[in-house]
Amino acid sequence: MSSSRDSFIARILTDAALLSVGEAEALLQEADKKKLPLHEHLVASETLSAVQLWKAVAERMGLPFLETIRADEVAPHLIADLPIVFAKNNRVLPICETRDGVRVACADPFELGALDAVQAIVGRPVEPVVVVGDVIVETINAVYERSGRDEDLEGEGAKEEEELTDLIDVEDEAPIIRWVNNLFFEAVRRRASDIHIEPLEKEVGVRYRVDGVLQNAKTVKKAFLPSIISRVKILARLNIAEKRQPQDGRIGLKIAGKPIDVRVSTVPTSQGERVVMRLLDKQSVLHDITDLGFWSDHYTLFHSLIRRPHGIILVTGPTGSGKTTTLYAGLSQINTPDKNILTVEDPVEYDIDGIGQVHVNPKIDLTFANGLRAFLRQDPDVIMVGEIRDRETAEIAVQSSLTGHLVLSTIHTNDAAGALTRLVEMDIEPFLVASSIIGIQAQRLVRVLCPHCRELYEPTRAQLEELGVQPDNPYAPKPPPAHHVYREAEKKLSPLKPLRDGHVSLYRAVGCDECLGLGYRGRTGIYEMLMITDEIRAHVLRNADSNTIKRTALSEGMVNLREDGSRKVLAGVTTIEEVLRVTQDDMD
Repeated sequence: MSSSRDSFIARILTDAALLSVGEAEALLQEADKKKLPLHEHLVASETLSAVQLWKAVAERMGLPFLETIRADEVAPHLIADLPIVFAKNNRVLPICETRDGVRVACADPFELGALDAVQAIVGRPVEPVVVVGDVIVETINAVYERSGRDEDLEGEGAKEEEELTDLIDVEDEAPIIRWVNNLFFEAVRRRASDIHIEPLEKEVGVRYRVDGVLQNAKTVKKAFLPSIISRVKILARLNIAEKRQPQDGRIGLKIAGKPIDVRVSTVPTSQGERVVMRLLDKQSVLHDITDLGFWSDHYTLFHSLIRRPHGIILVTGPTGSGKTTTLYAGLSQINTPDKNILTVEDPVEYDIDGIGQVHVNPKIDLTFANGLRAFLRQDPDVIMVGEIRDRETAEIAVQSSLTGHLVLSTIHTNDAAGALTRLVEMDIEPFLVASSIIGIQAQRLVRVLCPHCRELYEPTRAQLEELGVQPDNPYAPKPPPAHHVYREAEKKLSPLKPLRDGHVSLYRAVGCDECLGLGYRGRTGIYEMLMITDEIRAHVLRNADSNTIKRTALSEGMVNLREDGSRKVLAGVTTIEEVLRVTQDDMD
């Protein structure tokens, strides 16, 4: 079935008397059978020359047509930011400046995406000029050779080693470039972890995720979407002309002296391409487990687990709950010269000296499972697997722990007990799960109250009860744990004092200039740690459900997510609303 573009070209050629109606219909059928665009079939079959074909198309579309281009007349500054690979693949080349914009040679005036990309690069409106593709490619080779640029010889690694230019020092007058740069400036100023560029029906919306919560930032006219997306793709070295498939890339930036690593993801939607960019500040990675917000009892448990000689430690929680940060902090704590530590991640978010880190690459079959299998031949002491996603990875992790290795990994479940049943659901034998897992930590992130503007208030009895706090005796410690692996929770939770008649005072968010009016600044974790005791192990062997395992763990003294959150509310660290937002009702 021929495309509408092929039909349009056929009509142009019949109107120009270059083909009869019958010839055009036959050629359309032949091109369709060979799965070639009509214009390629016409030239390949020598029915028409490329000059005849594109000259007729240019005249019909009201565009100039050039048979030759002089390479010495192409201004070098017009190609300064245009990758040679992109120029060749799309057969486009800026030729010269005009009063209203930049004249651009293009082999196919129907490829508007390539023209939009060039417009984003040069920062001015483009005026297409139709030129045969072979002529454009020949001119590109001459122009780039003359300018001393040959990006075909530059590897990606060489580019990454170049000194990054601080965006603050960039003085570019191109509106789209300035607009995209401002997105990054504002994101860093707001301490955003993600930038969302979202096409809507009539406009483009931008949202920032700050401390785990999305916030509307700005809007722009829908007409600018192609140029914005093209600019982001250029920075991330993605295929600008590809708009039908999702793409992933990476941008290295420096803003106010801080190196920022940006992970870029694009997906096509019904309204246009959507972009999400995750910002990673390489200087802000946590290196010590004391920075994670552990209560003293939880700190003791985690600290003892990561020093075990073998076994599996799992960290569980939804995406964005800080699981990888916890694993990095744990590895940093035990990273000593006498240990061989290896990690396989997707992706490697931060480089840690002294640790061998491998980035998974499914294209070459370097999966979590294959990387983990290879590690066993590297004489490791500690292995970190970014995520246990399938049975194969789980099996190798279990075997690694049973042969004397400490394995740290993440798994997606709602709570700690659910991780045990999830492994069994992956067809891992219950006796292997029971004998290999030594501890499971579930976690969430809550926003921390801004210390400059938080204010005291008296919560209602219903609010306290929903949080799991008894208003009549809010500071009573938990009963002594039934099992020795749990320690009694701290009795002095807060400098706050109970008010009259059993009432308590808590802090709530207000908003000020320091926290940009949000009332919160930064995040901390709330945790539950499930230790594998003899009773828990017996439940796993009996293939018990997660609720049964959880009830037993609570009876043995486990502090669940909601309880750990309530401790931080009473300590004035966060609010009731934050804890309820990220936890389910697990007080039963």
